Amino acid sequence: GLLLVVMPIALLSEVIWLIEIHLHATFFVDIFIAGVLALITANMFTLPEWVQGGLTFSTRWFLRLGIICYALKFSYQPLLQSGLQNLVIVTSTVATALGVSVLGGKLLKLNPRIAALIGVGTGICGISATIVTSPAIGARDEDTAVTLGTILCWGTTGLLLYPLVSGLFHLSPVVYGAWTGATIHDLPQLIAAAQQGGGSAALKAALFVKLVRVAFIVVLVFFLSVFFGVKERLRDGAQGKRGNVVIAALKAFPLFVFGFFLVVFINTIANVPGWLAGPLATWPVTTFPTTVSSVLLMLAIIGICARVNRSAIKIAGVKALLLGLISWVTQSIVVLVVAILLLH
Repeated sequence: GLLLVVMPIALLSEVIWLIEIHLHATFFVDIFIAGVLALITANMFTLPEWVQGGLTFSTRWFLRLGIICYALKFSYQPLLQSGLQNLVIVTSTVATALGVSVLGGKLLKLNPRIAALIGVGTGICGISATIVTSPAIGARDEDTAVTLGTILCWGTTGLLLYPLVSGLFHLSPVVYGAWTGATIHDLPQLIAAAQQGGGSAALKAALFVKLVRVAFIVVLVFFLSVFFGVKERLRDGAQGKRGNVVIAALKAFPLFVFGFFLVVFINTIANVPGWLAGPLATWPVTTFPTTVSSVLLMLAIIGICARVNRSAIKIAGVKALLLGLISWVTQSIVVLVVAILLLH
């Protein structure tokens, strides 16, 4: 499975990613390209049972190692340095996306884990937040795949629409940049949208707000992990007081997610040196096209998506797309109003 499915898709994805970099058109990162290719492979061909072990290994171990390494990209320093205005903007971003997704998921009778993943992906940082949150809340492979597709769909739509909105309403570069940084899901799309709609000043504002935004991931992952853990135990008829159930959920907290938190904490107080953090997670594409964490997460996503067929996606796909649209549009409107009031 590793040799015949995962590795060939990974190599092809990296080639496409390198072509994008060469053409200065990095709208779709290598992780997402790999996921799409894996979904196509799984639905065009019937993968035999004897490759499933490699796919499972890739999903389980590469995902855990990749998430721990990926934590080097996160730090609470931007949050500590942020002004009150940016903090209010980001708080409204996260609260709106998660609140609308959870409520909308209930109204649409969508799997609550998919709703939570859409909320986190929309509120924090798209693909990255989805990948980190998914195993922490016990989401299934098809839940993750559906969410990734939803997040990319509306993130790409934002890339095309935001510059038009900027021109229509004559937004200042600072307002437009803060709005873009707070509401477009993934970094390549954010950079492209910010530059097209507001130039270098908008890009600078967008990147700073984005840094503040991703700092919220630790809080959300911890909260959702405990929430779903408690919910699962209560549903299974766990005995005792609710406080005991919470303690049991904390004890069952995934160790690799704890490792993610620990690395973020170390990176916040000690600022891990570039010679170590760079190759593991933080190298920009101008230095080198990929990092250890990106490769590990890409291999894990291939393992996830190569085991998801169209029938599994069809069950929740339309509802997930609708929920992602509602969450993103509501978030965008709320945050734009907040940004205009605070920064205009």
